[in-house]
Amino acid sequence: MRQWLESIRKVPTEELLGKLRQLTSRWGVYQHGNLDRPNPDFGYALDDQARALVVAKGFGAKDLEKIYFDFVVNSLDKDGNFYHFFYDKHGVIEADKSIEASQDALGMALWALKESSFENEKSRKIRGLILKKVEEWEFPRSLAYGLLGMEEGELKRKTAEKLKQKFRKEGSWWWFEDELTYGNAIIPWALWRAGEKEVAKEATDFLIEVCQVDGVAAPIGCKGWYKKGGKKAVFDQQPIDAAYMMGCLEQAYLTTGEKKYRDWAKKWWGWFFGENIKSIKLIDESGGCYDAITGEGVNLNQGAESNIAYLMAYLVAKRMEL
Repeated sequence: MRQWLESIRKVPTEELLGKLRQLTSRWGVYQHGNLDRPNPDFGYALDDQARALVVAKGFGAKDLEKIYFDFVVNSLDKDGNFYHFFYDKHGVIEADKSIEASQDALGMALWALKESSFENEKSRKIRGLILKKVEEWEFPRSLAYGLLGMEEGELKRKTAEKLKQKFRKEGSWWWFEDELTYGNAIIPWALWRAGEKEVAKEATDFLIEVCQVDGVAAPIGCKGWYKKGGKKAVFDQQPIDAAYMMGCLEQAYLTTGEKKYRDWAKKWWGWFFGENIKSIKLIDESGGCYDAITGEGVNLNQGAESNIAYLMAYLVAKRMEL
Protein backbone atom coordinates (compact mmCIF):
# COMPACT_ATOMS: atom_id res chain seq x y z
CA MET A 1 0.00 0.00 0.00
CA ARG A 2 2.77 2.46 0.81
CA GLN A 3 4.68 2.47 -2.47
CA TRP A 4 2.72 5.62 -3.33
CA LEU A 5 4.63 7.52 -0.63
CA GLU A 6 7.80 7.73 -2.70
CA SER A 7 6.18 7.80 -6.12
CA ILE A 8 3.90 10.76 -5.40
CA ARG A 9 6.84 12.83 -4.16
CA LYS A 10 8.50 12.49 -7.56
CA VAL A 11 5.54 13.76 -9.58
CA PRO A 12 6.31 17.22 -11.08
CA THR A 13 4.12 20.05 -9.79
CA GLU A 14 2.69 20.79 -13.22
CA GLU A 15 1.62 17.17 -13.59
CA LEU A 16 -0.11 17.30 -10.20
CA LEU A 17 -2.06 20.33 -11.41
CA GLY A 18 -3.09 18.61 -14.64
CA LYS A 19 -6.61 17.64 -13.56
CA LEU A 20 -7.30 21.06 -12.04
CA ARG A 21 -6.22 22.70 -15.28
CA GLN A 22 -8.46 20.33 -17.25
CA LEU A 23 -11.42 21.36 -15.09
CA THR A 24 -10.64 25.07 -15.43
CA SER A 25 -11.93 27.31 -18.22
CA ARG A 26 -10.91 30.92 -18.78
CA TRP A 27 -13.61 31.84 -16.23
CA GLY A 28 -13.04 29.39 -13.39
CA VAL A 29 -13.16 25.75 -12.31
CA TYR A 30 -16.22 23.81 -13.43
CA GLN A 31 -18.29 22.50 -10.56
CA HIS A 32 -18.83 18.91 -11.76
CA GLY A 33 -17.23 16.23 -13.86
CA ASN A 34 -18.76 13.64 -16.14
CA LEU A 35 -16.47 10.71 -15.36
CA ASP A 36 -12.95 12.05 -16.07
CA ARG A 37 -14.05 15.08 -18.14
CA PRO A 38 -15.45 18.45 -17.00
CA ASN A 39 -19.22 18.89 -17.28
CA PRO A 40 -19.90 22.53 -18.30
CA ASP A 41 -23.68 22.05 -18.00
CA PHE A 42 -23.54 22.53 -14.23
CA GLY A 43 -21.50 25.72 -14.46
CA TYR A 44 -19.44 27.15 -11.64
CA ALA A 45 -19.85 27.46 -7.86
CA LEU A 46 -18.35 30.21 -5.72
CA ASP A 47 -17.13 27.84 -3.00
CA ASP A 48 -15.12 25.82 -5.54
CA GLN A 49 -13.38 28.97 -6.81
CA ALA A 50 -12.46 30.01 -3.28
CA ARG A 51 -10.93 26.67 -2.33
CA ALA A 52 -9.21 26.45 -5.72
CA LEU A 53 -7.69 29.88 -5.09
CA VAL A 54 -6.22 28.69 -1.78
CA VAL A 55 -4.77 25.60 -3.48
CA ALA A 56 -3.38 27.49 -6.48
CA LYS A 57 -1.65 29.90 -4.09
CA GLY A 58 -0.18 26.93 -2.24
CA PHE A 59 1.28 25.55 -5.46
CA GLY A 60 2.51 28.94 -6.63
CA ALA A 61 0.40 28.64 -9.81
CA LYS A 62 -0.14 32.36 -10.38
CA ASP A 63 -2.06 31.92 -13.65
CA LEU A 64 -4.66 29.65 -12.03
CA GLU A 65 -4.77 31.77 -8.91
CA LYS A 66 -5.59 34.86 -10.98
CA ILE A 67 -8.49 33.08 -12.71
CA TYR A 68 -10.02 32.07 -9.38
CA PHE A 69 -9.30 35.45 -7.80
CA ASP A 70 -11.09 37.24 -10.63
CA PHE A 71 -14.06 34.91 -10.30
CA VAL A 72 -14.37 35.52 -6.55
CA VAL A 73 -14.19 39.31 -6.85
CA ASN A 74 -16.69 39.29 -9.72
CA SER A 75 -19.20 37.30 -7.65
CA LEU A 76 -20.26 40.66 -6.21
CA ASP A 77 -22.63 42.48 -8.52
CA LYS A 78 -23.06 46.24 -8.87
CA ASP A 79 -25.91 46.19 -6.34
CA GLY A 80 -23.78 44.60 -3.63
CA ASN A 81 -25.27 41.09 -3.91
CA PHE A 82 -23.29 37.84 -3.83
CA TYR A 83 -24.44 34.79 -5.80
CA HIS A 84 -23.42 31.16 -5.58
CA PHE A 85 -23.87 29.60 -9.05
CA PHE A 86 -22.77 30.96 -12.40
CA TYR A 87 -23.19 29.77 -16.00
CA ASP A 88 -21.48 30.48 -19.30
CA LYS A 89 -24.18 31.93 -21.55
CA HIS A 90 -22.69 32.27 -25.04
CA GLY A 91 -19.35 33.49 -23.79
CA VAL A 92 -20.67 35.65 -20.96
CA ILE A 93 -20.78 34.56 -17.32
CA GLU A 94 -24.18 35.08 -15.72
CA ALA A 95 -25.20 34.52 -12.10
CA ASP A 96 -28.20 32.46 -11.11
CA LYS A 97 -29.88 35.25 -9.17
CA SER A 98 -32.35 32.88 -7.53
CA ILE A 99 -29.61 31.54 -5.23
CA GLU A 100 -27.58 33.94 -3.13
CA ALA A 101 -24.18 32.91 -1.84
CA SER A 102 -24.38 30.89 1.38
CA GLN A 103 -22.64 31.96 4.57
CA ASP A 104 -20.21 29.07 4.09
CA ALA A 105 -19.33 30.29 0.59
CA LEU A 106 -18.86 33.86 1.81
CA GLY A 107 -16.61 32.59 4.60
CA MET A 108 -14.58 30.65 2.05
CA ALA A 109 -14.31 33.76 -0.13
CA LEU A 110 -13.02 35.72 2.87
CA TRP A 111 -10.45 32.99 3.57
CA ALA A 112 -9.37 32.79 -0.07
CA LEU A 113 -8.94 36.55 -0.48
CA LYS A 114 -6.86 36.69 2.70
CA GLU A 115 -4.59 33.94 1.35
CA SER A 116 -4.35 35.31 -2.19
CA SER A 117 -1.28 36.92 -3.73
CA PHE A 118 -3.59 39.36 -5.50
CA GLU A 119 -5.46 42.35 -4.15
CA ASN A 120 -7.41 45.20 -5.67
CA GLU A 121 -10.04 47.74 -4.68
CA LYS A 122 -12.89 45.32 -5.29
CA SER A 123 -11.33 42.50 -3.26
CA ARG A 124 -10.84 44.90 -0.34
CA LYS A 125 -14.48 45.97 -0.69
CA ILE A 126 -15.63 42.34 -0.69
CA ARG A 127 -13.62 41.53 2.42
CA GLY A 128 -15.11 44.52 4.18
CA LEU A 129 -18.67 43.60 3.19
CA ILE A 130 -18.26 39.99 4.33
CA LEU A 131 -16.63 41.00 7.60
CA LYS A 132 -19.69 43.14 8.37
CA LYS A 133 -21.90 40.08 7.87
CA VAL A 134 -19.89 37.71 10.07
CA GLU A 135 -21.24 39.04 13.35
CA GLU A 136 -24.72 37.86 12.29
CA TRP A 137 -23.60 34.32 11.50
CA GLU A 138 -24.44 31.38 13.72
CA PHE A 139 -23.53 28.24 11.73
CA PRO A 140 -20.29 26.71 13.07
CA ARG A 141 -18.76 26.04 9.63
CA SER A 142 -19.49 29.55 8.43
CA LEU A 143 -17.86 30.98 11.55
CA ALA A 144 -14.87 28.68 11.04
CA TYR A 145 -14.34 29.78 7.43
CA GLY A 146 -14.72 33.37 8.55
CA LEU A 147 -12.07 32.88 11.24
CA LEU A 148 -9.61 31.51 8.69
CA GLY A 149 -10.13 34.67 6.65
CA MET A 150 -9.69 37.23 9.45
CA GLU A 151 -6.75 39.33 10.49
CA GLU A 152 -5.94 39.55 14.19
CA GLY A 153 -8.25 41.87 16.08
CA GLU A 154 -11.42 42.26 18.10
CA LEU A 155 -13.74 40.73 15.49
CA LYS A 156 -11.58 37.62 15.25
CA ARG A 157 -11.54 37.31 19.04
CA LYS A 158 -15.32 37.68 19.26
CA THR A 159 -15.91 35.22 16.42
CA ALA A 160 -13.61 32.62 17.99
CA GLU A 161 -15.42 33.07 21.30
CA LYS A 162 -18.83 32.65 19.65
CA LEU A 163 -17.69 29.46 17.95
CA LYS A 164 -16.08 28.15 21.12
CA GLN A 165 -19.31 28.72 23.07
CA LYS A 166 -21.15 26.34 20.72
CA PHE A 167 -18.98 23.43 21.88
CA ARG A 168 -20.82 20.97 24.13
CA LYS A 169 -19.55 17.94 26.06
CA GLU A 170 -22.57 15.69 26.47
CA GLY A 171 -21.60 12.14 27.39
CA SER A 172 -19.36 10.83 24.63
CA TRP A 173 -20.54 13.52 22.19
CA TRP A 174 -18.06 16.42 22.23
CA TRP A 175 -19.04 18.70 19.37
CA PHE A 176 -20.57 21.99 18.23
CA GLU A 177 -23.82 20.55 16.84
CA ASP A 178 -26.03 17.52 17.34
CA GLU A 179 -24.90 16.07 14.01
CA LEU A 180 -21.68 15.38 12.13
CA THR A 181 -22.06 16.08 8.44
CA TYR A 182 -19.74 17.59 5.88
CA GLY A 183 -16.25 19.06 6.22
CA ASN A 184 -16.39 18.73 10.00
CA ALA A 185 -12.69 19.26 10.68
CA ILE A 186 -12.73 22.83 9.36
CA ILE A 187 -14.20 23.85 12.73
CA PRO A 188 -11.38 22.70 15.05
CA TRP A 189 -8.86 23.64 12.33
CA ALA A 190 -10.02 27.26 12.53
CA LEU A 191 -9.95 27.18 16.33
CA TRP A 192 -6.38 25.86 16.36
CA ARG A 193 -5.43 28.74 14.07
CA ALA A 194 -7.25 31.20 16.33
CA GLY A 195 -5.34 30.01 19.40
CA GLU A 196 -8.29 28.30 21.12
CA LYS A 197 -6.21 25.26 21.98
CA GLU A 198 -8.33 23.53 24.63
CA VAL A 199 -11.56 23.34 22.63
CA ALA A 200 -9.67 22.67 19.38
CA LYS A 201 -7.90 19.71 20.97
CA GLU A 202 -11.05 18.21 22.47
CA ALA A 203 -12.94 18.54 19.18
CA THR A 204 -10.04 17.14 17.14
CA ASP A 205 -9.66 14.15 19.45
CA PHE A 206 -13.41 13.51 19.20
CA LEU A 207 -13.22 13.52 15.39
CA ILE A 208 -10.24 11.18 15.39
CA GLU A 209 -12.19 8.71 17.51
CA VAL A 210 -15.44 8.94 15.57
CA CYS A 211 -14.04 9.12 12.03
CA GLN A 212 -12.36 5.73 11.93
CA VAL A 213 -13.17 2.06 11.67
CA ASP A 214 -10.74 -0.12 13.63
CA GLY A 215 -7.91 2.35 13.21
CA VAL A 216 -8.62 3.05 9.52
CA ALA A 217 -9.51 6.63 8.55
CA ALA A 218 -13.20 6.79 7.59
CA PRO A 219 -15.07 10.05 6.90
CA ILE A 220 -18.71 10.30 7.94
CA GLY A 221 -20.86 9.08 5.04
CA CYS A 222 -23.05 11.62 3.27
CA LYS A 223 -25.88 9.08 2.93
CA GLY A 224 -27.34 9.70 6.35
CA TRP A 225 -24.50 11.52 8.18
CA TYR A 226 -24.25 10.91 11.95
CA LYS A 227 -26.80 12.29 14.38
CA LYS A 228 -26.04 12.23 18.09
CA GLY A 229 -27.48 9.04 19.50
CA GLY A 230 -28.05 7.60 16.02
CA LYS A 231 -26.18 5.31 13.66
CA LYS A 232 -23.15 6.60 11.78
CA ALA A 233 -23.41 6.46 7.98
CA VAL A 234 -20.39 4.75 6.45
CA PHE A 235 -20.91 5.76 2.80
CA ASP A 236 -20.42 7.82 0.69
CA GLN A 237 -17.07 9.06 1.98
CA GLN A 238 -15.91 12.31 0.38
CA PRO A 239 -12.38 13.66 -0.25
CA ILE A 240 -13.11 17.08 1.26
CA ASP A 241 -13.41 15.46 4.68
CA ALA A 242 -9.98 13.85 4.36
CA ALA A 243 -8.40 17.11 3.22
CA TYR A 244 -9.90 19.12 6.07
CA MET A 245 -8.88 16.47 8.59
CA MET A 246 -5.32 16.73 7.33
CA GLY A 247 -5.34 20.51 7.63
CA CYS A 248 -6.71 20.25 11.15
CA LEU A 249 -4.21 17.58 12.18
CA GLU A 250 -1.30 19.56 10.75
CA GLN A 251 -2.28 22.54 12.86
CA ALA A 252 -2.76 20.32 15.91
CA TYR A 253 0.72 18.86 15.43
CA LEU A 254 2.32 22.28 14.90
CA THR A 255 0.63 23.59 18.04
CA THR A 256 1.16 20.66 20.42
CA GLY A 257 4.01 18.62 18.94
CA GLU A 258 2.04 15.47 19.78
CA LYS A 259 3.09 12.62 17.50
CA LYS A 260 -0.40 11.13 17.32
CA TYR A 261 -1.57 14.04 15.18
CA ARG A 262 1.18 13.46 12.63
CA ASP A 263 0.45 9.73 12.65
CA TRP A 264 -3.22 10.34 11.95
CA ALA A 265 -2.43 12.89 9.24
CA LYS A 266 -0.44 10.15 7.54
CA LYS A 267 -3.40 7.76 7.80
CA TRP A 268 -5.73 10.35 6.28
CA TRP A 269 -3.26 10.93 3.44
CA GLY A 270 -3.22 7.18 2.91
CA TRP A 271 -7.03 7.21 2.63
CA PHE A 272 -6.65 8.61 -0.90
CA PHE A 273 -4.37 5.74 -1.91
CA GLY A 274 -6.19 2.68 -0.62
CA GLU A 275 -5.75 2.85 3.13
CA ASN A 276 -9.49 3.01 3.60
CA ILE A 277 -12.20 0.51 4.51
CA LYS A 278 -12.62 -0.47 0.84
CA SER A 279 -8.87 -0.76 0.15
CA ILE A 280 -9.49 1.17 -3.05
CA LYS A 281 -7.55 4.07 -4.57
CA LEU A 282 -9.28 7.39 -5.08
CA ILE A 283 -6.53 8.61 -7.42
CA ASP A 284 -6.44 7.33 -11.00
CA GLU A 285 -3.42 6.96 -13.29
CA SER A 286 -3.81 10.51 -14.62
CA GLY A 287 -3.77 12.00 -11.11
CA GLY A 288 -7.51 12.70 -11.01
CA CYS A 289 -9.48 12.15 -7.81
CA TYR A 290 -12.80 10.32 -7.74
CA ASP A 291 -15.73 11.99 -6.02
CA ALA A 292 -16.36 9.45 -3.26
CA ILE A 293 -15.93 5.98 -1.83
CA THR A 294 -19.31 4.28 -2.12
CA GLY A 295 -20.69 1.00 -0.85
CA GLU A 296 -19.99 -0.48 -4.27
CA GLY A 297 -16.53 1.01 -4.84
CA VAL A 298 -16.00 4.57 -6.06
CA ASN A 299 -18.06 7.31 -7.66
CA LEU A 300 -16.23 7.53 -10.99
CA ASN A 301 -17.02 11.20 -11.55
CA GLN A 302 -14.14 13.61 -10.92
CA GLY A 303 -15.46 17.04 -9.99
CA ALA A 304 -13.91 20.23 -8.70
CA GLU A 305 -14.37 19.68 -4.98
CA SER A 306 -12.75 16.25 -4.89
CA ASN A 307 -9.75 17.27 -6.99
CA ILE A 308 -9.21 20.50 -5.09
CA ALA A 309 -9.44 18.52 -1.84
CA TYR A 310 -6.80 16.06 -3.05
CA LEU A 311 -4.41 18.89 -3.91
CA MET A 312 -5.08 20.54 -0.55
CA ALA A 313 -4.23 17.24 1.15
CA TYR A 314 -1.08 16.93 -0.98
CA LEU A 315 0.15 20.32 0.20
CA VAL A 316 -0.32 19.26 3.82
CA ALA A 317 1.47 15.96 3.18
CA LYS A 318 4.36 17.82 1.55
CA ARG A 319 4.70 20.32 4.40
CA MET A 320 4.55 17.54 7.01
CA GLU A 321 6.84 15.24 5.01
CA LEU A 322 4.38 12.37 5.37
